[in-house]
Amino acid sequence: MTVDFGKTTADYAAYRPAFHPKLFERLRLLGVGLPNQSILDVGAGTGLLGCGLMAGGSRVVECDASFDLLQQARSDARVIAQAECLPFGDERFDAVTAGQCWHWFDRRVAPLEIRRVLRMGGRLAIVYQTYLPLAGNIAAASEALILRYRPQWRHAGGVGINGQALKDMQTAGFTEIESFSFDVDIPYTKDAWRGFIRTCSAVGPSLSAGRLIEFDRDHARMLDGWAETFNVPHRVFATVASKPTGRIIGARS
Repeated sequence: MTVDFGKTTADYAAYRPAFHPKLFERLRLLGVGLPNQSILDVGAGTGLLGCGLMAGGSRVVECDASFDLLQQARSDARVIAQAECLPFGDERFDAVTAGQCWHWFDRRVAPLEIRRVLRMGGRLAIVYQTYLPLAGNIAAASEALILRYRPQWRHAGGVGINGQALKDMQTAGFTEIESFSFDVDIPYTKDAWRGFIRTCSAVGPSLSAGRLIEFDRDHARMLDGWAETFNVPHRVFATVASKPTGRIIGARS
C-alpha cells in the first residue's frame, strides 16, 4: 500500500501524544538530549521527539521527507530530506535521533548515512512509543477494525520493541549499544483516540478519502460501547549507540 503521512497532518498534530517525560530523562543518562547538544532528528514528522529534546536545552534540526508534517514542527531549523540522503557534511552532529520511524527507512542505507553525519563518539537514538493491543482492550478492538479494511497490515499486534534496530546499529558499525523500555498508560477521549487511529499507517495515510470516511464512521460506532475517557497502555522503547572513534573497515566513514 502507498503510505503518505502528509495526508494526516492535521490529525497528527492534534492527536499524537507527546513522548513521555521519563524517556528524555533516560536518554540524557545515555548522552542524548544534553544542553547545547547539536541533534539531527530524522523522520521528525511534526516534531514530537524534537520538542522534548529542545525542552532539555538541545539544539535540534528537524528532518523529514514530508513538507506538510514538518510545517508543524516547532524548531526553527527544518530540512526536507530522507534519512537515506542527508544534505549535511560529514561529522556535523553530536547526536541523531529517530522517533517512531525507523521501520520506514532503508536499513541498508540510512544507518550508514546517519553514521556519516555524526561526529566521532556521537550518539544514535532510535525511539518508539507504541500502544499495546492486549486482549479485550480498546487498542485490540480498533486494530480488529483496521484489519477489516487492511487485512495485510503488517504492523498489527505490535509489542513495542524493535529488535531489528539493534541489529541495524551493529551492522553499520555502531558500538556501545544499550536499550531500555518501560510501560505507561496514556489517557484518551473517544475523539482523541479516533484522531490518533486515523494517523496509523493503514488508515489515514493510505486509505482513499471515501474509505477513510467509512472507516471513521465504523470506528465511532464501535466506540459507542466504551467509556468517554479511558487509558491505553503504551510501551516506550529506546536503543542508543555510539559512532566509534576509529574507522571500521568496509563501512563508510
